[in-house]
Amino acid sequence: MTVDIVIKNGLLVLPSGITEGSVVVDGGRIVGVVRSGEPNADRVVDAAGKVVLPGMVDMHVHLRDPGFPERENFESGTRAAAAGGVTTVVDMPNTVPAIVTVEAFNQKKGIVERKSLVDFAFIGGAGEVPTEDIIAVSEAGATAFKSFLIARFKELAANDYTLLRHMNTLSELDKPLLVHAENSNLVNMYMEEAKASGRTDPMAHCDFRPAIAEIEATMRCVTLAAETDVHLHICHMTAAGAVDVVEWAQTMGQAVTGETSTNYLLFTRETMKERGPYAKVDPPLRGKDDQLRLWEALNDGTIDVLASDHAPYTKEEKERGWENIFDAPSGGVVIETTLPLMLDAVNRDMISLERLVEVFSTNPAMMNGLYPKKGDIVLGADADLVVADMNKPFQIRGDDLQTIQKITPYEGMKGKGAPVMTMVRGEIVYEDGQVVGKPGYGEFQRPI
Repeated sequence: MTVDIVIKNGLLVLPSGITEGSVVVDGGRIVGVVRSGEPNADRVVDAAGKVVLPGMVDMHVHLRDPGFPERENFESGTRAAAAGGVTTVVDMPNTVPAIVTVEAFNQKKGIVERKSLVDFAFIGGAGEVPTEDIIAVSEAGATAFKSFLIARFKELAANDYTLLRHMNTLSELDKPLLVHAENSNLVNMYMEEAKASGRTDPMAHCDFRPAIAEIEATMRCVTLAAETDVHLHICHMTAAGAVDVVEWAQTMGQAVTGETSTNYLLFTRETMKERGPYAKVDPPLRGKDDQLRLWEALNDGTIDVLASDHAPYTKEEKERGWENIFDAPSGGVVIETTLPLMLDAVNRDMISLERLVEVFSTNPAMMNGLYPKKGDIVLGADADLVVADMNKPFQIRGDDLQTIQKITPYEGMKGKGAPVMTMVRGEIVYEDGQVVGKPGYGEFQRPI
């Protein structure tokens, strides 16, 4: 018997732990995990001295297709994903048109099928939209739905009544509800204060968007969700108080999960002084105590997901923030750098390799209904694999990135640990610093 590929001699991160061995790949699937006695293969990859991980499942990306191709699109964005060890992207609904109807869902799917280098799935929007549209988009294959408690798009923003109504619907559909949790009234009034004060410096974004807006909104969502059996997922958590709320809900037996990103794990509000609009995100960067609480929660299981929240804007859009921070949009170019930065964190004993795989691969795959096809190195799973060199040094430079926007909040940062090969369903899409995958190879993923 001759199989397609054998990745041999690597340190495999398996559900049972880390062990030295080989992964056998044939027909796009994992057909063997062995210590010795590998079959003949068309290609053998020697991973001696390296780690072999399941491909990352990034469940919070904004690849801007359709609507804002000058910022990013699914070809450029998934080139970056491949280079960053991400084999499945789950795109958010705030494109143009927003993903709140079957027509918009299918339009987006048709565009992305021609462009994506890695596998992809979609989150539907759950704002001021009819229940029948939620049901129809779910049937079309959305893995989850998202409501914004503060948003520019009415069809994505949800008041308390709408939020509870959608929670009931999604509970019946057995789909998670993702929430951007910030109190819109508090944020809007504090923005008025900022304008009245004349403050426009980068730190004003943190000073006039306080943690209480996130904490209150998280508690409100948890309270409403307790009336239903919905799986509530709080996106991009930043504040220690919000983590405490999620932890409390979990102890009460609620299906509540949390998510954070490297933005908040590696930066604090002080970063705004140096990196200004490039570090501007919503919710904003917090203090050191909040950051330490996030790391604690990520490691102890209170926070279940790491996601990039990749949200590119043009350099011109971002640069406006040096003169007036409120004129710059929030979000940044981060999908390609998330895994290397977290591998560096593993090397610095901030998180274990096994836990990193759980929060950046296994748990996102489970929440989006893609497990065990995605998210672990197990027999029968898609051969979505990453070979990483934990000793490979890196320095982040915007000019080296695969995305359209050659800007990054992490410009100049150094570390150790990076992907050297990425495989999607048995096809190598990134190897030795080069993206070799082809647009259109990525397949649409719907919940199993």
